Formats: sequence, C-alpha cells, structure tokens
Amino acid sequence: MKTLLIILALFTITSQALSAFEPPRMHPTDRFIVTLFSDIWQDTPDQMDMKTIQRGININALQDMPLWRTNFSIAAGLGFTSHNLYSDHFYLFNTYENRFDFYPIPYSHDKNKISLNYVEVPVQLRYRTRDLNRTFRIYAGMKAGYLVNAHTKYEGKLTFSGPGGIQFLNDNESGETTTVERTAKIKTHKLGNINKLRIGLTAMVGYRSVNFYMYYPITNIFDDNHAENMTPISLGMSFIFF
Repeated sequence: MKTLLIILALFTITSQALSAFEPPRMHPTDRFIVTLFSDIWQDTPDQMDMKTIQRGININALQDMPLWRTNFSIAAGLGFTSHNLYSDHFYLFNTYENRFDFYPIPYSHDKNKISLNYVEVPVQLRYRTRDLNRTFRIYAGMKAGYLVNAHTKYEGKLTFSGPGGIQFLNDNESGETTTVERTAKIKTHKLGNINKLRIGLTAMVGYRSVNFYMYYPITNIFDDNHAENMTPISLGMSFIFF
C-alpha cells in the first residue's frame, strides 16, 4: 500500500512539473482585419491599357480558434472585397453577339472603371508567436465569394445622336439631326457575363503591425467573352484592429 501511495505521489509531482513547462493556451486575436490592395490583372484583352494602381479593399471579421497549446489556430468568418478595374475599355453589351464584353474607348475620358463587390467566407490556418508586442505571423487560407454588386462608372466625352433615348442635338437649317459630342457621367448596373461565385487562395505574412497580403484566384471572373481568362492577383497591406 505504501508503495502504491509513493508511486501516485511521484506521478502527481512529475505531472505538475511537466505541466509547468507547457506553454499557456493562446488567446484569440487578429479578429478584425482591413486590407488595402492593388490588383495585377492577368491575361487582359489585346491592347487594353490599365492604370498602374488598381485599388481595392478587403474587410474580414473572423473568429480565431487556438489549437490546444500550440502556436497554431484556425480562423473563419465573413468578409467583403471590392475590386476596381481602371482601363481604357468600356464593358458594354453587344446586341449582335448578345453578350457583355470589353471594347476600346474612342474618346478622351477622366474615369472609366468596372467595380466588382463580393461577400465572402474566409478560412485561415494561422501560425503566430506568443509575444504580443513582437508577434510574427504566417496565415494561409482560402475564401469563397458571391458577387453582390457589379457596375461600371464612366466620366468623359461621349457622342449622342437622335432620335430616341438621351439626346444632345444640333439641328441645322435643313432640319437634319447631327451627332454631337458631350461630356457625360454614366453608371451602369446589371452587368452580364460575370460569374457569381469565385474561389481563391490567400496569404498574410507579418511582424508586429506590418503585414503583407496576397490573393490568388483559382476560378474565373468573366465568362464567355474576350476577358474570360482575365483574373486579378491582389497584393497589399493588412491592418489588424483587434
């Protein structure tokens, strides 16, 4: 009996000693992240010129779930991403081909863009150090998104002629209608030939408050037009609020 009590006592002491060396369970963190990025568009249609900076924004609210007493965790939640493609091509509906596609703009203009806005479900596998003041982090994951809004916005010159529709007309002495060039602002919704669902891979690497972000798509955005292979690789900076 004494031997058994001694063994139990030694086991208890050993267990307590070993537990003293175990790292504490990490606290959930990095739960609200805002990312500012620029897109590098791949496989663009021929002769399409773009701005160097294609600015976009990504906002994520995530639940961080530490894995036991390790430096790893899993995070999942909801997000929103907006891409803005600035180029010298209209995204228009072609009645002859019965589809939306990109076409060169023959006029001088101040702004021309197509905006793509997604609600997303991001999932991440996370690694980070435990020193909150000098945290080093590597996050890898993927996200699935659903297109909730797509629109174009144009500011510049356009040619209008009548009769019918919007008219900016000059009537000459013979009563004939001539084509007139005017400055206009046009915003178009209900765009077609755009896939509603998309999936992509994400990565974030950072130290303290400096965090680099990357997004790589594995599905196409456009469908059945000259831009069907055109996809954005996003590079930017992530800011963690809590």
